[in-house]
Amino acid sequence: MVLFKSCPKCGEERITFDGIKKYSCENCDWTFFQNTAAAVAGIITFQDKVLAVRRNRDPGKGLLDFPGGFVDPNESLEQALYREINEELRAEINNITYLCSSPNTYKYKGITYSTCDSFFTAEIDNDNFELEKSEIAEVVFLDKNELNPDLFAFKSMRAGIEAFRKNF
Repeated sequence: MVLFKSCPKCGEERITFDGIKKYSCENCDWTFFQNTAAAVAGIITFQDKVLAVRRNRDPGKGLLDFPGGFVDPNESLEQALYREINEELRAEINNITYLCSSPNTYKYKGITYSTCDSFFTAEIDNDNFELEKSEIAEVVFLDKNELNPDLFAFKSMRAGIEAFRKNF
């Protein structure tokens, strides 16, 4: 993957990529690491149902997802989950518990990012939502036994669903 044609520090076109995450300039010794991005997702229950959302944008537009998103700088995983649920659903969650994590990829504007998706379980007290329509087309409530990973946008969802089934 080539992110840089020339070095941001010296301007020379002598960038090398190690094939994993490290970009280096052979001229001035500038280095850039494209590290894994942290992301969170909430497997949220309401009255014995699991809340899923239908994506309103790519990647995975039209497929199911669990609400969540990327972790911002200086933010814990739990803080990110609370913030993302509030931004996407205008809702408050409670009783959050870490469930599992799984590596994933997320393609955005032609760049494939490596992510580590952390899954949490949580509960919600009501189903009155104010959706962030740019991201979410609709909220879908599923029976716990009907969680089909093939209907979800990302491969990491398989790990989240599997861990949820084992624990609940």
